[in-house]
Amino acid sequence: MTATSESLLDEIRPGGWDELAAGAFDTLLAAMDQAQRVCTARMEHAGSRLGPGERERRRWLSVSRRITGWRTSIRPDDHEAIEAAHAYCAQVVDDYATVRPLHEALADGRALSLTPEGAAISFEDRWWIARGDRYVPLDPADTDQAALIAAFERQAAELNRLAQTDTEPDVAARQGSSEDGER
Repeated sequence: MTATSESLLDEIRPGGWDELAAGAFDTLLAAMDQAQRVCTARMEHAGSRLGPGERERRRWLSVSRRITGWRTSIRPDDHEAIEAAHAYCAQVVDDYATVRPLHEALADGRALSLTPEGAAISFEDRWWIARGDRYVPLDPADTDQAALIAAFERQAAELNRLAQTDTEPDVAARQGSSEDGER
């Protein structure tokens, strides 16, 4: 077997990868895997009964495809692309950290959403509003946000009143039929 010189190896290595570049690339691949899991969870939620629907599912599919495209096109020696892709994937994962607890609370009835797509959610005595791909809590100490909270509270009370009005005839009908049956 013939020994290959280091200079020849340097010429055939893609971009002259060094250990630092390879390590950053491996970290990026792990971040991409984690972001892909978030995309899958977001697509599943979008398609669920409580989810925002097909448009949102397609948007997360597009994000997933963008990440997949980067996986096949970014080279370990392209430090700027690695940093940009890593920051994007980290943001996807970080945003989901604020969304996931709210989605879970909506699914099991611990939270109230004023809209089908979840633009404003009441959870654990706080109101959260959707901003891009994350939720931010409203601050009752801020005058403008306090006014918004008051409006949300009025809407939530009205929704609750309407929901109880809708169920009252059913309850009365069931009580009336059991009384009739006993006579």
